[in-house]
Amino acid sequence: MTQFPYSSAAMTRNSTTPMTSNSVTFASVDDALDSFNRMLQMNPRPSGVKFGQLVSSLVRMKAFQAAFYASKRMELAGVPHDRYTLGLMLRCFCKLGRVDFGYSVLSKAQKLGIQFDDVMLSTLIDGLCKVGKVIEAARLVHKIRILGYQPDVFTYTIIIDGLCKAGQTSAGLELLKNMKEFGCQPDVFAYNSLIYGLCISSRINEAMELFNKMVDKKIMPDTFTYNILVDAFCKEGNVLGAKVILKMMIQRGLLPDNVTYNSLMNGYCLRNELDKARKLFDFIDNRGCKPDVVGYNILMDRLWKAGREKEAREIFSRLSRDNCLQPNILTYNIAINGLCHHGFVDEAYDLFRKMEANSCLPDSSSYNVIIHGFLHHKDPLEAINLIHEMVSKGFSADLTTMSLLIELLPKNQLDHPIVQKLLNGPNIKSHEIVSSDLSAAATQGTC
Repeated sequence: MTQFPYSSAAMTRNSTTPMTSNSVTFASVDDALDSFNRMLQMNPRPSGVKFGQLVSSLVRMKAFQAAFYASKRMELAGVPHDRYTLGLMLRCFCKLGRVDFGYSVLSKAQKLGIQFDDVMLSTLIDGLCKVGKVIEAARLVHKIRILGYQPDVFTYTIIIDGLCKAGQTSAGLELLKNMKEFGCQPDVFAYNSLIYGLCISSRINEAMELFNKMVDKKIMPDTFTYNILVDAFCKEGNVLGAKVILKMMIQRGLLPDNVTYNSLMNGYCLRNELDKARKLFDFIDNRGCKPDVVGYNILMDRLWKAGREKEAREIFSRLSRDNCLQPNILTYNIAINGLCHHGFVDEAYDLFRKMEANSCLPDSSSYNVIIHGFLHHKDPLEAINLIHEMVSKGFSADLTTMSLLIELLPKNQLDHPIVQKLLNGPNIKSHEIVSSDLSAAATQGTC
């Protein structure tokens, strides 16, 4: 399913809001740490709020290790912690994947007589969910409820989102009921997570029931809600149903975006209705919304696979001419694969070599696709040269490459050292994208 930008991050509240409206910024992490060291040497020292602002600036720069280092130095120097600086420490632990240390921050807050707040709790819950400890997160919420603390809607929604992404949507639905019993009203983010979870579990009828209940409760769906449903209907091959959702979306005053149109395009492609997909692509372009790279990739991949070489080339050229967009690595891989399948291996090789010059370094899939092309077109020497280059860069052969080597290489060339290294070494990775899977990859985008 298309990856939507919906997650607990999509409803992020500011967990590092300073206790004062003033904030400080630095050109680099080193500059911030230099300033921090100077502050420690001052007599009298600046207030804890000032230290907190500096640590916050490191967090904003995503320098989480440096922020944690500064927090510990503060503590050792006798600068007292407050709820704000402890919240920053907790966030650093979670961002560094050390959620286990996050509990120590809550213990420290308790020892200092500092009551942890919704932001600290939701930060820890989010950290647990992101490392796959959703059940532990749910148990933590249950435990603090017993202690008399009522989590807010934000905290519950993080757990619902984590449960749905872990394939436990039914548990998420149960938690939604419990929220209401606890006097905490779910919001659009909670419903979006559940609708998404139901859709990726092929429970689209239940997703629509939940959608209707959401509307009945006067919780207005947003663009994410409609995009999730449009995509789900399209993946089921029901483009007509997707268009009904699209009509509802427009009637409620929400404009379709690239995610909406990409899902519809992909829906048409899955039904082999390429003319409709192409017409939609041109409609988007003429309307001013402008297709994004994901849209280009979806259409180009299907055109190549349908043998519509001229149109596929034209789409690639149009993207290359667009000053606002750049072909990504998947764009190149799709084009190289299409050229190879249509016998234009030399042209594919030239494009492969242009990738680096266009600031798009080839990845494992790029090498595998071009190697497939040379093997299919009986050029084993060039294939072996590329295999050597691929291995030297730390990339691996996929299962298709390995099968083609065994099937198509002359027996005497199977003894080549680099080929033997691939055949006998731990280089096969079945999870890597092979050329036949590019169409699936084309629909995966961060839109």
